[in-house]
Amino acid sequence: MPHYSVTVISKTVTEVSLQKVLFPVVLHSTTTGEIVSVYQPSHEENQQSEQQLHNQKALAEIWLLSFSDVLVTTAGSTFGYMAYSLAGIKPWFLMRSKDQKIPDPPCRRSVTIDPCFHSPPADLICRTRNITNPGKVVRHVRHCEDFDGGVKLFD
Repeated sequence: MPHYSVTVISKTVTEVSLQKVLFPVVLHSTTTGEIVSVYQPSHEENQQSEQQLHNQKALAEIWLLSFSDVLVTTAGSTFGYMAYSLAGIKPWFLMRSKDQKIPDPPCRRSVTIDPCFHSPPADLICRTRNITNPGKVVRHVRHCEDFDGGVKLFD
């Protein structure tokens, strides 16, 4: 009797957020038969920076995310910045809506693995105040793709 083997492709999604996902562990299959598992290691509900255990969970979740093959993060996410920089991968950003409208495009791939610096150095701000492209002053520095007013390194 012939032996038939079926290869099932499994994907895992790790959700890291202060808010609780509706279903902490959800199993779904796609139209192509792949199995998708969604996990959320923790949900603290609010920021508790003074609590050591909270900070340990945050660091563990950043470390866990850094093992991702593909990383999708919200625009301006510190967790996302740290995780994709540790992983050495270019993430996808879910862009923020403006005026309650869906952004176009709704997501954007980062050009580099470098994080966005939300508060640029004061001397860079002063020198570029009337310049829309800080790269004209500092060659490898440009505005971030995901955060207005921030700057990051580019090749």
